[in-house]
Amino acid sequence: MSQKNVVFLVMDSFRKDRVSVYNKEIDFTPNLQNIADSSTVYYNAVSQAPWTLPSTASMFTGEYPWEHQATNQHLYLNYNGKTLADKFKEEDFHTKVISPNMLISPSVGTADGFEDVDNLLGLAGRKPIQTISAKATQIFNLIPSNIRRKITLKLDNLFSGRMELCKSRETVQKTKEFLRDVEDDKFFLFVNLMSAHEPYELGEPPKEYLDKHNVQDIDMVPNTGREFFELEDDEYSLEDMERAYDAAVEFTDDLVGEIHESIKENNLEQDTIFIVAADHGQAVGKDKVYGHHFTVMDRVTEVPLMIKDPENEPKENHDLFELRQLYDLIPHLTGIGEEPEEVDEIKGGYEFPETIRGIIPEDLKESHDRKFRFVKTKSKKIVKSIGRSGEAEYEISDYGKGKENHSDKELKKKVNNIGDSSEVENEDDVDDEEVKKKLEDLGYM
Repeated sequence: MSQKNVVFLVMDSFRKDRVSVYNKEIDFTPNLQNIADSSTVYYNAVSQAPWTLPSTASMFTGEYPWEHQATNQHLYLNYNGKTLADKFKEEDFHTKVISPNMLISPSVGTADGFEDVDNLLGLAGRKPIQTISAKATQIFNLIPSNIRRKITLKLDNLFSGRMELCKSRETVQKTKEFLRDVEDDKFFLFVNLMSAHEPYELGEPPKEYLDKHNVQDIDMVPNTGREFFELEDDEYSLEDMERAYDAAVEFTDDLVGEIHESIKENNLEQDTIFIVAADHGQAVGKDKVYGHHFTVMDRVTEVPLMIKDPENEPKENHDLFELRQLYDLIPHLTGIGEEPEEVDEIKGGYEFPETIRGIIPEDLKESHDRKFRFVKTKSKKIVKSIGRSGEAEYEISDYGKGKENHSDKELKKKVNNIGDSSEVENEDDVDDEEVKKKLEDLGYM
């Protein structure tokens, strides 16, 4: 089997049920449908975490979040093994990442193995700043976690957490330029497209998409989870939140279509595997959840995945699939690695939300300031939710897909056996003066 190029496109915050191939009621994703028609489409792909850093780290290392520990507690991927990019670099592939996302950059270790990094982050994307930021993050992680928690709570109050423009047009343009000008015999290109990520009123999606989806009042759509928490029920519109998200999905679909067309226009289609996935999905207000933190609900963890391989006929894959398996599957498809082992259950989780804990209102702390673990089979999913005191609650969903050799008791045992890296400590024992001193050392006071 000849070695092939790879374009690995990850759509940030993109829900599976918003793609026509998975939901026949959707009629605004024609480009993804076109790709799906010539691809292997995965119907049971699940992310290992509900937000970008741990999910991407799992794809880049093949490990679960509690193993690679790039989570809310550490915000840095300190991985000593071969990353996905390393595998390709060792085989003389040119490795490049194009991403406007700070969580996929040298400053958090997720760009390790990529020879060429285009972050579209302006001054923050320059190498000296990235190097300083990476070092500061590693130093910060040496601070005991109970003190870190106090510091991050104070930082949450200093910064609003508001996302700036996602620079999706620039991301697509950079991708098209690379595909047009590429001279290497072999390349591995990773692209992160953030156009489906909130907020939805700063030009992404453009106004024509909002109008097409009949968004009545964009001001009734919160820009961030923080804003959503701060609003009363009559100050936001669930309908407009859904419509704005759909507008962002259609905008993303058009951008994906441009990249797909660029692969064909540059005569790369027969030599290139095109992988389209999401790192996680998105909640848009239902069940009092907005964004993709504080939950491992299906609409946030189940993701689209389609792989267009010129050597394979289109087909449907209904096997259980963990996104972390892409770490082995992609090299295998390109002829440089062994086929990954199949899984009969999917595992994932969410650590305590240290870095964004400060945005949770006091009356929601008990329900949102929690850690999650889940195990999913073809017919059932069990979620273990753990509070700060260590108490656990369990929720089992039955998808009605036939009987399995998994009893509820067995599933509970499985989820209890999942590894754990989080620490639960009494933050009340931390001296505020000590926190202030640490903040001064880090340059925040």
